[in-house]
Amino acid sequence: FLLTLWCFSALAGEYDSPYGEWHGQTEYQPYIRSVSDPAGHIVTELTINIDQGGKVVGSSTENKCKLLGLAAPGLAAHIVTLNVTFTGCLYPGFNRTYKGHLSVAAKERHAKFTLQAIDMTPGRPGSFNISATMRR
Repeated sequence: FLLTLWCFSALAGEYDSPYGEWHGQTEYQPYIRSVSDPAGHIVTELTINIDQGGKVVGSSTENKCKLLGLAAPGLAAHIVTLNVTFTGCLYPGFNRTYKGHLSVAAKERHAKFTLQAIDMTPGRPGSFNISATMRR
């Protein structure tokens, strides 16, 4: 019984904090003039690392996206707010700065990751959404 309890506690500890490395299948979805753009829509593996100092780095190899930015404590200890910039993406519309959050669900053993950027360029306004359920 004690061994089982120890193992459960050790595994649950992985999901006590939003800091550290996360990975998961991630959906990149662009909307131009409120219409989904199939040229940029992709689901691919994304890995991110959020260090205790707030630096965020990550990459998605299939679409060549790299991200760099900052995390700040959120409204609760299991949430961080994110301000990150994507570069190098094969779909150029994703190369921009996003705001969002990562929220850990310890009991479910995952984190919800969401980012959004809005482009108000005249004639071609759009929104760019990136979301995933991530794990350790």
